Amino acid sequence: MSDYARITDRRPAAERTGRQSGAKEGAGFDDVLRSQEDKGARDKTQDAGAGQDTDCRKQLQEHMEEMIDRIRHGTIQPKIRIGAQEYTQEEWKKLLEKFDGAEETLREQIAEEIEKRREQAEKEKIAAEAAEEEELRAGKEKAVDSLP
Repeated sequence: MSDYARITDRRPAAERTGRQSGAKEGAGFDDVLRSQEDKGARDKTQDAGAGQDTDCRKQLQEHMEEMIDRIRHGTIQPKIRIGAQEYTQEEWKKLLEKFDGAEETLREQIAEEIEKRREQAEKEKIAAEAAEEEELRAGKEKAVDSLP
């Protein structure tokens, strides 16, 4: 410790000497326990980090071997990213077939609805013409009856 640090250290002398010399006078039992626990925790995290690195390397190696097998056997397909999703060529074809099927069904339903409306309009037109003819006949009969 530098002379300036000793001068500016405002702790009591017993505390300063105890901490400087380790677990001798002035250092509390709690301080010693805490320092030992901290040291053990640091050692555990360092060991866990080393084990984690080997686990990651092992997983990466396994994945690389799996990819090499897929490439050799020709079972791997390129994926095309569309938005947030990726599709292989086969998946893309299936998706398009589903979409095309749904679109075709919708077109058929719309065509049926249009045909129903046409038939309904024809029926209404025929009914309106029949009603008009009936009115004309009724009007002619009234006109004939009103003749002297």
